[in-house]
Amino acid sequence: MNHLGLDVHAKATVWALLDPEGKSLATGKTETTAPALTGLIKKLSALGPLRAGQEVGGQSYFVHDVLRATGTEVLSFNAHQLRQIAASRKKTDRRDAYWIAKSLQTERMPHPVYMPTGPVRELRMLLSLRDAVARNERSWWIRARALARAHGESVPKGVHTGEALHRALQARPEGIGAALSMALEACARQQKALGEELSRVEAELRRRARECPEVKLLASIPGVGTLTALRLHALIGEVKRFPNARALASYAGLVPSVRQSGETNTTGSITGEGSKAIRAALVQSAQSVIYRSTSAEAAPLRQIAARIRLNRSRNKIAIVATARHLLRIAFYVLRDQRPYDAALLRTQTQASEEDAVS
Repeated sequence: MNHLGLDVHAKATVWALLDPEGKSLATGKTETTAPALTGLIKKLSALGPLRAGQEVGGQSYFVHDVLRATGTEVLSFNAHQLRQIAASRKKTDRRDAYWIAKSLQTERMPHPVYMPTGPVRELRMLLSLRDAVARNERSWWIRARALARAHGESVPKGVHTGEALHRALQARPEGIGAALSMALEACARQQKALGEELSRVEAELRRRARECPEVKLLASIPGVGTLTALRLHALIGEVKRFPNARALASYAGLVPSVRQSGETNTTGSITGEGSKAIRAALVQSAQSVIYRSTSAEAAPLRQIAARIRLNRSRNKIAIVATARHLLRIAFYVLRDQRPYDAALLRTQTQASEEDAVS
């Protein structure tokens, strides 16, 4: 099988083709369009069976779909991990394409990135859009607050929008200056517009959540709300691609890092691989379970956190461990297609009784 490395850019894609022994067969450049990429694959396929590889980037979904439509196997890799493999002082598009092809040929490549399709891909896009709009909406409130403070004004308690802040400051007998008033009005308009856009995106996400059985299953887990359930579904995609729950936790970066050499074996903090957004959402869910939930369904999870805090006196570790446990539960919920059932979790009392019997 021949190996095709693609260094994809917005206008053009540089490619390199290697044979099974690693010998260079051809190199070149083509436009990053569906007809051009399809024609390239048809031409190179005449030389033998083909496997392609690319770095994950802004157009990786597009390139993936075009190549898959021709029947070609295409693997996508994390760009940072590929650069670690092929570290070089001389970096060109042609060398990047060569090293991608070389990684395929030698099988010395990082784990391929999951490329979702259909509703899962759309869900990832909508969640990314929601996060971007929410960040921008909050940034205009922060800007309005900073402007007020820069003019020596204090922000009243309970005020969280530029519009409310503008009204509160104007209502005082001394009022505010014209320039500050204009600046706060501008911030308020931007925040309001983005807030309305955020409401539209979240309404679409809620609609999709109502129609998605996987999201309903995930939302049955204590501490997991609709938005976190949507993130989990978007992250996991096909749960069968993970052999076990630990593999899913590793994929999300919620397993401890390990440094082993000789007789030395050091366990450190979590690896932090994968999506930061999903880790943040799971940590929020874990805090909700530990500190706010009083339901019987969440009792086994609270016992897990209490046991860790008692032994180590470290709240952060307990929270992260609970977040990891929530993700492991999500794996079994999706794999078995059944809602969360607290009776299936061993409590601390049950574990102690089993240890005493053994």
